Amino acid sequence: MANIFEILGIILTVLFFILVLVLAITMLLILYSVKTKKVLFPKFILFVLDFLYNPLKLVTEKIGVNKGYIDMVSNDMRNFINYKSLSKIPFEDRIVLLPQCLRKRDCPARLDSIKGFQCTKCGRCGVGDIMKFCDEKNIKVFIVPGGSFVKKVIKLSRPKAIIGVGCHIELREASLVLEYLKVPGRGINLEKDGCIETKVNYEKVKKAIIISDD
Repeated sequence: MANIFEILGIILTVLFFILVLVLAITMLLILYSVKTKKVLFPKFILFVLDFLYNPLKLVTEKIGVNKGYIDMVSNDMRNFINYKSLSKIPFEDRIVLLPQCLRKRDCPARLDSIKGFQCTKCGRCGVGDIMKFCDEKNIKVFIVPGGSFVKKVIKLSRPKAIIGVGCHIELREASLVLEYLKVPGRGINLEKDGCIETKVNYEKVKKAIIISDD
């Protein structure tokens, strides 16, 4: 019996050191990507981040790293991996999902149970500009009131690609759904999150919308 426990102890020790080595390699790859703007082995990085998601979040938050850092890195890796597939999707087969929290407090938009908030392009926020930008390219835009509405939109519109804006946690959760559906997507993090009057870099959104292989 003692020999069995000794063998188990050795196996667990080896697995622990392998895990530490994998984490060290992953962090070095992430640091290299941040410093050089070049991504090496994105699928490997993403696999490790997904497999060890909860422990990594706990450790990074304990040592004082940005609370959403793991989510943001995961989103960046998925954006990188999906870039080529997304670039091949015609504009008319793409949709853009914007969170309703981008609206101003006095937003006059009305909520439609099928189409989401209906922007009036009043100019109070940048959403109207995105709407006009997408109208010119025959791309549908949905201002969604919540996560359950996103599922409804995907089911009804059947897009072949999705560009979405949201907080880091929402983008990661949405990206996992898109992976299951085999729909390429691109997520743009909010620069200021919250429940109302959030902020995003609208130029980044526009660039993501018109990604092309031309």
